[in-house]
Amino acid sequence: MEIKLINVREEHWDFILSLRNEFFEHSFYEQKHAISKDEHYEYMKKQTTNPNFHQWIATSDGLPIGYMRILDHDINIMVDKKFQNKGVGTTMLKLVEEKAKKLGLKKLEARVLIENQNSLKLFQKNNFQIKMNQLEKKL
Repeated sequence: MEIKLINVREEHWDFILSLRNEFFEHSFYEQKHAISKDEHYEYMKKQTTNPNFHQWIATSDGLPIGYMRILDHDINIMVDKKFQNKGVGTTMLKLVEEKAKKLGLKKLEARVLIENQNSLKLFQKNNFQIKMNQLEKKL
C-alpha cells in the first residue's frame, strides 16, 4: 500500500472531524467529548492562521486513511480503524518526520494518555523516548 501525504484542505475537515469523534475517548488529553461540526470548523479556521500548526491527510489510492498534525512540536496521528495494525501509522509517522525536518523543527513530542497503548507502542517503536511523567489530581 502506497501512502502519500497531502496538505489538508477544507474539503477534508469532515473526515478529520469523524476521526476526532471516533478516537477522542482514551486518546486525547484536551478533547473530553464528541465535538460538533461547528466547534470543529471554528477550530480548523482558527488554525489556518497559526504558523505553528501543520497538518496533512494520509491517502492511499487517493482515499483518505489518516490525519496528522503538528502544533508547535506536539504531534498527533489518527489512522482510520480499517487501516490500523497494518504499518500505516509507522509509515505516516516517518513521512511526517520528513515534513517536520523540512519545516526546520528539531524535535517532535507526543503526548499520549496512559490508556492509549496503541499510540504509546507506535511512538516507542519509532524511537520516541519517554521523557516525563505528568501527574494530575482533580479537585
